[in-house]
Amino acid sequence: MRHDWTRRAIATSALAVLATLGLGTGARADAPALKTVRPGQLTIAYRTDDKPVSFIKDGKPTGFLVELNDAVAKKLGLKVVYVATDFASMVPGVRNGRYDTAAFDMLESEKRAKIVDFTVPVGYNQARLVTLKTARIEKVDGADGKTVAITRGSALIPKLEKIAPKVSVREFPNIAASLNALLAHQVDGLFTGLSTANRLVTQHDQLAASQVVTTGKAGFPVAKDNGALKKAYDKALTGLMTDGTFTSLWEKWHPATVRIPDDLYANYPGMPHQKPAQ
Repeated sequence: MRHDWTRRAIATSALAVLATLGLGTGARADAPALKTVRPGQLTIAYRTDDKPVSFIKDGKPTGFLVELNDAVAKKLGLKVVYVATDFASMVPGVRNGRYDTAAFDMLESEKRAKIVDFTVPVGYNQARLVTLKTARIEKVDGADGKTVAITRGSALIPKLEKIAPKVSVREFPNIAASLNALLAHQVDGLFTGLSTANRLVTQHDQLAASQVVTTGKAGFPVAKDNGALKKAYDKALTGLMTDGTFTSLWEKWHPATVRIPDDLYANYPGMPHQKPAQ
């Protein structure tokens, strides 16, 4: 009888330790094998103002890439906690161990690749120049000699400078600040991701958009010393691409006119296609 009591006591103690590690709330027993900022938990940076990618609704993080990261966390058997931050702080925060990754499809620039690793692609970034209808710029290369607002730290800055070498870039902390500057005639345009650009033009009658520019492959950032987490993310994301989860989330959060890039289908053979636009 004493042996039975001892075994029960040991088992109870073990469960208590697991709960302390975060395994008592739905995490799998193998979850601690992954090195994360907090054991048994993914700590993910996100933006509060970037619809439809990541934003706050009813006091909670939501959006396309928030829900995609939720699906990854479920596959990995980890809890997930989102931490609000600005765009420029995401890559440094991942590198310095403050966040495990970011709910943002980060453009894989040469500069960023020296600081962090990236998961398999979750998109191919596309961007648009948004201007006032009264001072419309039809093409991005028409921004030469103009002042254009871009979110601080964005990899779109060198992309824009390459397309329009004589552009004057003015950095702002977020999309809201860039939009305010455009509406106040303090800048001539706003260069941002396709989804955000389309949303701004839809919401503001006085705005117009230029042609779509493909800017490069995008993934989630992961610290360079955390190959195991990158490998786990890659496997989970590949599964979510091929089982239709990614396509379903895309259709949920994007209008039918915003299409999944063809390059992404090439990356994941058998990936379910988006429904045709009506």
